Amino acid sequence: MLGPYHEGVGAIDSIAASLSEAQWQSQACGTWTATDLAGHLVCVVGWYHDWLDRALHGDATPPFDATDLAERNAAALSTLPLRNGPDRVSTFSREARRYADRLETAWDLPYGFPYGTVTAGLHAGVAATEWHLHAWDLSGGSHRPRDPRLLFLAAGAALTATRRGPIGRLSAAMVPLVARRRPWEQLLKRSGRGAR
Repeated sequence: MLGPYHEGVGAIDSIAASLSEAQWQSQACGTWTATDLAGHLVCVVGWYHDWLDRALHGDATPPFDATDLAERNAAALSTLPLRNGPDRVSTFSREARRYADRLETAWDLPYGFPYGTVTAGLHAGVAATEWHLHAWDLSGGSHRPRDPRLLFLAAGAALTATRRGPIGRLSAAMVPLVARRRPWEQLLKRSGRGAR
C-alpha cells in the first residue's frame, strides 16, 4: 500500500509546483482555497504521526469521534503557523514521507483513528486515498491515480474492519464487488466530490 501512498504524495508535490499565485488563492476543496487545503494536509499528517505515537504507546482507541472531524479540521487549520501554500506542501511532503518510514516497522500495530481501530497498515490505505483525493482537488479534477481499484479496496478494507458482526462481514464482502465498477468515480462520489 505504500506504493499508492507515495504516488499520492508525489502527485500533490507535482501539482503544487505548477500552481500560480492566483491558483493558490482559488477555491479547491469545498470552501477551502488551495492554500487552505495545503494547510489541511499538514494538519492531517500531523494527526497521523500523533495517532501512531499513541499506538506505539499501547493506546489504539479512536482519538476522537468521526462526527468531530469538521470541527477538528477547522480548529487545527486556524492555529497553523505556516501561511503560504508552497511552504505548507513542502512541510506536508516531508512529514508524509517520514510517516511512511515509520509505518514500515508498525504495520500490524493496532491503531485508532476517528472511525475505529484497525492496524496501522490498514490505515495506510485510508491515508493513500486521502492524498489522491486531495491531489484531485488541487489539480482541478484532472488527477487520477494509477490504480484506483487498489485504493478503493484499501480504503474499503480499513473502513469495513471497524464494523462488527453480520453488517461488517457483508460490507467487507461488498467492497471487492463495488470496486469493479468505476472505483475512482465511486471514491470521488463517496467523499462528497462530483466529476468536474
